[in-house]
Amino acid sequence: TPTIFLCASGIGVYGDDFMENGKDPSDESADVSSTNGFLAEVSRQWEAATSKASTSSTRVVNLRFGVILSTVGGALAKLYPIFFVGGGGNVGSGSQYFSFISARDAARAIVHTLDTKSLSGPVNVCAPVPCTNAEFTSAMGKVMGRPTILPFPSFAVDLLFGEMGNEMLLGGVRAVPTKLLKTGFKFQHETVVEAVKSAIVEEKNI
Repeated sequence: TPTIFLCASGIGVYGDDFMENGKDPSDESADVSSTNGFLAEVSRQWEAATSKASTSSTRVVNLRFGVILSTVGGALAKLYPIFFVGGGGNVGSGSQYFSFISARDAARAIVHTLDTKSLSGPVNVCAPVPCTNAEFTSAMGKVMGRPTILPFPSFAVDLLFGEMGNEMLLGGVRAVPTKLLKTGFKFQHETVVEAVKSAIVEEKNI
């Protein structure tokens, strides 16, 4: 009998209910039973299916990942060449929140979860300092040494990322990793500048 069952989920489970800038940051205590949006519905059903694995000897952890920043895949891999040629800019208003995590911290958080028996249920795997899309754009320009004055049109988001990306980049959830922090996890890349630098500079040297 396995002692732990890890499920990869996402912060999209919080839905557009938590997208307004005036909302408090959403952590694992938030009620997601009726949150709205495509990602919310998929994530909710996905997490519900894992409940059958929970027993007295098996703890179930739903890892709610933010956007993992890596040039190898995901959103950053698609955005990198656009920023590289100087075509990067704010998506939409730029005020929407962008909850991210570096690839290295994401891997370390998984190991931490495996080793920390008190962790169960939903666990937000995202950096402790969520940023806005404008701040992410600024970080990309700073690290890459490129201008970021051209706005990124909404239709391009649909073409590159589809419905899921539309919610992630044009919507945005201000999530915080309360459970990771309370169990002593230490982030190596707390800010978006640190995470972008890790993805673009450090990964090239691996």
